[in-house]
This record gives sequence, C-alpha cells and structure tokens, in this order.
Amino acid sequence: MHTKGIMEEDDFSLCVLNNARKAARAVSRHYDRLARPIGMTAGQFSVLVAIRQARNASTSELAGRLSMDRTTLVRNIALVERKGLVVSAQARDARSKRYALTGEGEALLEKALPLWRKAQNDVETHLGSEEFLKTINALQRLSKL
Repeated sequence: MHTKGIMEEDDFSLCVLNNARKAARAVSRHYDRLARPIGMTAGQFSVLVAIRQARNASTSELAGRLSMDRTTLVRNIALVERKGLVVSAQARDARSKRYALTGEGEALLEKALPLWRKAQNDVETHLGSEEFLKTINALQRLSKL
C-alpha cells in the first residue's frame, strides 16, 4: 500500500490552525507573564474588559463578545467573582445572569491597563507597526470565519 504522495505534497508549516494556536499560546504566555505580578491572568483581564465595556451584559452577550462558549465563560467569571472583582445578578428572564465589575474589579483593571499597554507595545515592537496593524486586521477577519 502506498501511503506517501499526498501528505508529502502538503506543506504543514503553512497550516493556519497550527500556526494560529502556536501564536495564541506564545502571546498568552507573554500577557500572562506581565499580568502575574498583580495576581491576574490574560484571560481574566479579557473577561473584566468585556464586562466593563458591555455594562450589565448577559452571559450570552459576553460569550459572543469574547468568542467563547458559555460554559468556559461561566467558569472564568466564577473565578473573578470569587475574587470579589465581579458581581452577578439574575436577568429579567431569570434564565440568564448579568455581570458588572465591583469597585475592586475596576481598581484592578486600572492597575492592569499599563501592563496591557506594555504587552501591546512589545508585540508591536516585535512585528513592526505596519505588520502589527496587518496582523490585527487578519486576526479580526479570521475570527469571523
């Protein structure tokens, strides 16, 4: 049986999935390293930003905003809620919750913003300004795939 051929013709170094995952892990590690000193992860930062921007958004709205499944989001919100950074309340339909930052959550997010700006700047410096903007544009387009 001949198993060579097609696999040898494919250049897996150009695999979008593999390269996107490797890049996402590397970027997450970098942002996590910068956020660690204040007791936050990059994922928690993203959740807090989404909650702040969407003001009293429901679980479904936040999940859509973050391109995250509801179960993962609920687990992530539970962590920041236990830390006293977020409060939840039942939505009008009683099947959903709405979320808001606490004063402590707002304060931590303010403390995290300079670290986020540094991480952004590090990535822009690594790629160069033009490539940085092209990459953001490509990532935004890919997120709509």
